[in-house]
Amino acid sequence: MQDTGADIVKQRQLVGNIIIAVLTERISVKDGLLHFPKGCNDPSIHAAWHALCHYEADEDIKLKDLDYNNQQVELLEFIAFTFKDGEPLAQNIIDAYKPYYKEDDPISYDSGLKGFIKKLFRFVNF
Repeated sequence: MQDTGADIVKQRQLVGNIIIAVLTERISVKDGLLHFPKGCNDPSIHAAWHALCHYEADEDIKLKDLDYNNQQVELLEFIAFTFKDGEPLAQNIIDAYKPYYKEDDPISYDSGLKGFIKKLFRFVNF
């Protein structure tokens, strides 16, 4: 799937709206992650996906450490407002999440038949 510049801007705006919906508790983090654009090749969107995953995974730490919680919320707000105008994230934010990238991350799957086949092979290729 080849993303055009206009598609990427729309996808970033969508992701920004998803993050705001999660932060305002209109949707759950799980629902937010499920609504991210699939098969997207934008490193900024991949970093945002992982930031939201970390936000969910670190729930126990956030309850104990208010500063850590505030830092995560501020980062997600920054990502959402950067995406509002369709802008990419700063390279240092993208680089911070690169160690967590996997080829088979759910955000990497295309929608439709191509994505289904990719998911199927993920489970077949132990």
